[in-house]
Parts: sequence; structure tokens; C-alpha cells
Amino acid sequence: MGKIALKLAMVLLLLLFWFWGGIVEPYFMLELDDREVELDSWPENLNGLKVAVVGDFHAGAGPWELSRIRRAVAATNEMKADIILLVGDFVNSSFYMTNAEPEAYAKELSALKAPLGVYAIMGNHDARYGVKKVFEILRMAKIKILSDSGALVKSPRGDFYVAGLSDYYSNEYSYTKAFKNRPKGVPIILLAHTPSLFNEIPKEVSITLSGHTHGGQIKIPYRGALFSNNVLGNDFAEGLVSRDGKTIYITRGLGTSRIPFRFMCPPQISLLKLYKTGFAHK
Repeated sequence: MGKIALKLAMVLLLLLFWFWGGIVEPYFMLELDDREVELDSWPENLNGLKVAVVGDFHAGAGPWELSRIRRAVAATNEMKADIILLVGDFVNSSFYMTNAEPEAYAKELSALKAPLGVYAIMGNHDARYGVKKVFEILRMAKIKILSDSGALVKSPRGDFYVAGLSDYYSNEYSYTKAFKNRPKGVPIILLAHTPSLFNEIPKEVSITLSGHTHGGQIKIPYRGALFSNNVLGNDFAEGLVSRDGKTIYITRGLGTSRIPFRFMCPPQISLLKLYKTGFAHK
């Protein structure tokens, strides 16, 4: 009887684990990372610029995918950011491939609104799924696409430049093209889907925004991310990293890939308030 009870307990525990990681955490939880970020190269006139960072939507094949995206879009708008920056992987390209109709997906994304605009780059899943198809979704949603290109953003407090790189894993991305139209002296916010390129980021970039890692997607107590999903290890699995005069922020993002499962690593949207070093909290 004891062995049967133990087996039943193990089965129930596994079912609970699956229910939590496969349904509750990825579909019904959403965390906001709201933080102030100090940057040495950030101009004082742009202190307090509010940047929403959202990534890794990974629209899959489940019945609740569009409603999950709808909730994330609504939560992003509630942050009242000055600008919204999307750091890639709008679709899944392998197992659990997206079956969302392009028009329906575009309708959800088109609800994203910010005074200074909404900009996006592609991720590795977008590249494998088909960049042209993802481009079309974003164009229908009226989202500005940066693929080895950039845009000068004019705000009432001053100008800044948003540059976007194409997929890192394609080995075709170009900083030269991305920075080509940047006026001299204007601060740069760089969008790069994966943090794996951190060591090569030019020092002239004020901050780099990335995703791709999903925060590891599965975390183990007292250990952290089970998989860092980048070549630089767990230090670059999520959050803010400043090293060697450079700063990168990695969002855990919204969706899942490989397996539709999250554990102790819920979906995340982020609001960064940018300040020149020494000016935050004043």
C-alpha cells in the first residue's frame, strides 16, 4: 500500500509540475521589470526617457496564443512608455510552430502604442520561419522594422538613435549599415536579439537591448537558469549587465521555444527609465 501511495504521489506531483509549467506560468503570469538605468554616455536632457522592452512573443500553435499576446500588449500599453522596442522572435519556427493567421496576429500587435513609436528587429526564429512573412505581419501592424538599419527619434527633450541588427546567427548583420544614418553625437540604443554579441558591441552604444534567452525558461532553485541560451553563460541569461564600459539589458520575454514550458521563470515585459550616471532617483 505504501508503494502504491508513493507512486500516486509522484504521478500527482508530475501532473502538478506539468500544469504549472505548461499552463499557469506561461499563459497566466506576467511580470513587470520596472527599473532605472544609469548610463555614462546618456545625455542629461533625455533623463527619465521611458523605454518599454518586449521580446520573444513566440506565437505558437496552442489555443490561447493570441489571447496571451493580447494580454501582453495591453500590459505594455499600461506602462505609458515613451517608446516601445521589440527585440525579435515573433514566431516559433520549429516544434510548436505558429499557426496564427497573419492578419489576426497583426491586429493584436497593432494595438501597441507609444508617443515616440514602436520599433522591432528580427530574431533567429523569425529568420528560420521566413523574414518576409514576419515583415508582412509587422507592416500590417504599422510597426517600424529595423534590419541592419536605424532611425533618428525626435523627442521634445532631444534626439536619440535606435539601431537594429538582423539575426546574429545568420552572420550577415552589419553595425556599419545599422549606424549609417546616425547624426554625430546622438546617443544610440541598439537592438540585438541575442546577448551573445556583447563583447563586440561598439563603445559608442549607450545601451543594448536583447532577448533570446527567455531567462533560461526553466530555473532550478539555488542554481538559476538551467540553460543560459547564449555563449556567455548565466550572467547574460537575463537582466542588466554592465562590463568593460558597455551596458546590455536582456529581457526574459513572453513566450517559449523548444518546449512550451516555463518554471520559476515567468514571462516578462520591461520598463527602463534611462538616466545619465548620477541623476537617477533625483
